[in-house]
Amino acid sequence: MGFFRSQVVGSIKWVLDRQGLVLVSTSRFGSYPFADVKRLAAEWKYPVSTVFDVGASEGESTLEALNAFPKARVLGFEPHPSTFASLMAKVGGNSRFQGFNVALGTEIGEVEMIEYDRFKANSLTPNNPHSTRFNKHGRSIRVQETTLDTFCSEHSIDNIDLIKTDVEGFDLVVLQGSGRMLQKRAVKFVLVEFFDLLPKEGVFGGALMPFEDLLGPFGFQFVASYNGYISAAGEMFSTSNALFCLPPLR
Repeated sequence: MGFFRSQVVGSIKWVLDRQGLVLVSTSRFGSYPFADVKRLAAEWKYPVSTVFDVGASEGESTLEALNAFPKARVLGFEPHPSTFASLMAKVGGNSRFQGFNVALGTEIGEVEMIEYDRFKANSLTPNNPHSTRFNKHGRSIRVQETTLDTFCSEHSIDNIDLIKTDVEGFDLVVLQGSGRMLQKRAVKFVLVEFFDLLPKEGVFGGALMPFEDLLGPFGFQFVASYNGYISAAGEMFSTSNALFCLPPLR
């Protein structure tokens, strides 16, 4: 069986290679996104030197990124003022970290943010997947927003090796503001949060397929999904992350 299996795998790899695709082993991929980024980056000789943590919250994912990519600088974006203060208190002393008290989206200037008693549910949209599912009502505050393209232009950033977003249904909007960077292949990996496969009526964001629709034309391919949380009480609710990669041109 081992010989025939290797023959089949070899043939599949050959066919996929001719199409510019990559065969990913499910025994190695799909457990931890940063490990998958490291494996693919090593395979394609991509240096991981710049990471954007969009929706950095209090710094948990920021610290993970700093540990996973010891040669990278990590830029954390957190628009909520008190959450940003906690982020800076936790990670601000790291020389490879820069924090920015701003949201990334498609607008430039002051915008509305909805804050909730549970700070990790704060969102730039009132009908995000979490608040809609659990019927939560928050308070409106004003925060600053810019686009990813504008930020990169103003800070002379020419390449982003990994964009991680966790912004409660606003993730697609973050990427919609990065068209210039995507167009010039200046982004190599994108890790996004999602809640459902397809959009739901009355809910803003959180569906997986629109990410494929946006990233696919730029050459990105889906790598794996990673489940984070499932609530089976009442209407089922889950949070997951999806990793997309930009393979090198053949």
